[in-house]
Amino acid sequence: MSELLLDPTSENLRRAAACIRNGGVVLSPSDTNMALGVDPDEEAAIDRLYKIKERSQSKPLTLFVRDPADWRQYGYPDEAGVAERLVDAFWPGPPFLIVEASDRVPDHRVQHQGTVSIGCIANPTWRELMAYVDGPLAMTSANQSGTVDDDTLIDLELAREHIGDDVDIIINEGPPESATQATTIVDIANGPRLYREGDLTRADLNAVIDIF
Repeated sequence: MSELLLDPTSENLRRAAACIRNGGVVLSPSDTNMALGVDPDEEAAIDRLYKIKERSQSKPLTLFVRDPADWRQYGYPDEAGVAERLVDAFWPGPPFLIVEASDRVPDHRVQHQGTVSIGCIANPTWRELMAYVDGPLAMTSANQSGTVDDDTLIDLELAREHIGDDVDIIINEGPPESATQATTIVDIANGPRLYREGDLTRADLNAVIDIF
């Protein structure tokens, strides 16, 4: 096994969390694709992530929190309470919410025109990792930009094909049986509107908020 490739034991997840806090780039499982994660306050780590992924600098990263209520630290709720209802119904898990960014969100490639995309993942390995990180992560799928279709699941094998050993630590775990392939994105800041329909459908959303 490569020295970078670690089984998801508690000891190794603590090691990965320390790596993130120290400005490293970690490849880990999520609810969808294998994902690259960094400390959102570490500009050098974010720059490195963009270089690894060959991602356009105009495309912001998504900010992930461990506990659903934590999103309020980084985004402002809408007057109609749509974001709160979606969080209560679906987090941890899909969807991502685009909301007005608070002043706690770093400007460097996480905010976009005063908004931020926020997610909260259900994957148990990722959640344990986040307990040791004790803060948010900026993340994106672990493939080179523009090279795979949106409905392609980036598993560990494909992720390593794309990013090789350019990261500091790889958590050696495939997606759980409940893994989804496409993330649903709801834009609260400029709507609300359904920005992208994924495995969580318009009908699923309307069962909670009935506006789409």
